[in-house]
Amino acid sequence: DRVDKLNEIGFSWSVKAEADESKWQKRFNELTAYQAKHGDCKVPAKQGEMGTWVHNQRRLRKKGELNQDRVDKLNTIGFSWSVQADANESKWEKRYVELTEYQAKHVDCNVPQKQGELGTWVHRQRLLRKKGEL
Repeated sequence: DRVDKLNEIGFSWSVKAEADESKWQKRFNELTAYQAKHGDCKVPAKQGEMGTWVHNQRRLRKKGELNQDRVDKLNTIGFSWSVQADANESKWEKRYVELTEYQAKHVDCNVPQKQGELGTWVHRQRLLRKKGEL
């Protein structure tokens, strides 16, 4: 039959779908190169087409519109699905390191609340623990 004959020679039934897949693969390859160079996949949204593409992958996944194969592929290179969560974790780790330095110098972790950002952070950790949110 005609369909079988066309299938046998690799006939493309959806040119748009193949073009979309090709574009997606191209961007994925660019992101892989970015990750190799920078150590992460946190491309700034303002960084041209690649930034827009990365932002769109997050948005599509959040809406449940990014197919699982693509999600899996992005996960293999350490794609960051939540930039805000990563930024918050990084800030927390920075303050934690500051606290360990304070503790080494002062033998305790009793940073006065009014002592800058570290004091505010320590106070917030106590409040979050009290609320069961730490």
